[in-house]
Amino acid sequence: MKAGGLIKGSPVRYVLMLLGGCLVFFSQVKIDLMLKTERQGELMYFPNAAVTKAAAFGYDNLAGDWIWLQTIQYYGQHTLTDRQYQYLGHMFDVLSVLSPNFRVAYNFGALLLAHDAADVPAADRLMKKGMENNPEDWSIPFFRGFVHFVFARNYREAGRWFTISSRRPGAPEMPGRFAAFALQKGKDPETSRALWVELMNKTENKTEKSIAQYYISKIDREIILGQLREAAGNFQKENNRTIISLKDLILWGYIKQIPDDPLGGYFYWDPDKKTVMTEGGQSISKKAGL
Repeated sequence: MKAGGLIKGSPVRYVLMLLGGCLVFFSQVKIDLMLKTERQGELMYFPNAAVTKAAAFGYDNLAGDWIWLQTIQYYGQHTLTDRQYQYLGHMFDVLSVLSPNFRVAYNFGALLLAHDAADVPAADRLMKKGMENNPEDWSIPFFRGFVHFVFARNYREAGRWFTISSRRPGAPEMPGRFAAFALQKGKDPETSRALWVELMNKTENKTEKSIAQYYISKIDREIILGQLREAAGNFQKENNRTIISLKDLILWGYIKQIPDDPLGGYFYWDPDKKTVMTEGGQSISKKAGL
C-alpha cells in the first residue's frame, strides 16, 4: 500500500518506514511479554485502536494483518492454558478499525466471543460495527441472528436479524428460512440443530466446524435425554411404579436399546432424583479438538 503524498525514494518515506518497522518490532516484543505476564497486566501491552491506527502511518492493511495474527495467537495461547479471553473483544475491536472490510473477522470473532469468552454483548457489538462498516453484506446480520438464537436465546431478535440479512443484496434463501423458524419455533431444539448443521456444512474454518459439531452433539444428547425421560414417565403412569434401571424400559418394550451418548458419556436412572440423567462425556476442548 502507498501512503498518500509521499514521493518515491524521499527521505520522509524512509523515516516513516523505519518508524513503522520499530512499531512492529517493539509491539511484538510487548505481545510476547503479554503472554508471559499475569492476565490483569495484559491490556497495557496491547495498543488501543486509535493509537495503532495513528502509528500505522496509513499502512492500515499491513497493521491489520499483524493484529489478526496476534489475535489468533492470543486465542490459541489461552485455549491451551486457562481458557480466559478477557481481551479478545478489545483485539477484534482494534482489528475492525484497521481492516473494517475484513468480513471474516466479524463472524469468526463473534463466534469466539459468544462461545469461548461467553460474552454475547461483546459479540453483538462487534457485529453491529461490522454491519456499519459493511452495509451491503448479508452474512454479518445473519451471524448476528445466529448468535442471538443459539447463545442468547432471544428468538425475536434473532428473527429480526435473519430478516434483515435476507433483504441484503446477494443473500441466499437460508436467512429468510431461519427468520421464519426463529419467529415460529424459537424454542425447538431441532431449529437450533439445523442452524449449527448449516454452519458446519458451509464454513471452511476448522475451529468453526469443531464448535458446530460440539453443539450438534450437545443438542442430540438433550433430545435423547428428553426421549428417555418421556419413556420413563410413560412406564410409571402405566405400571404405577418407577423403574429400577434403564434396562426396565427395554424389558417392557418402551425402548429398543439404551442409546449412546453423542458426547461419549452415558445415560442412567437416578433413583434419588427419579429421572434419567447423563454423566461423563467430552468437554468442548476435547470433543472439538481444541
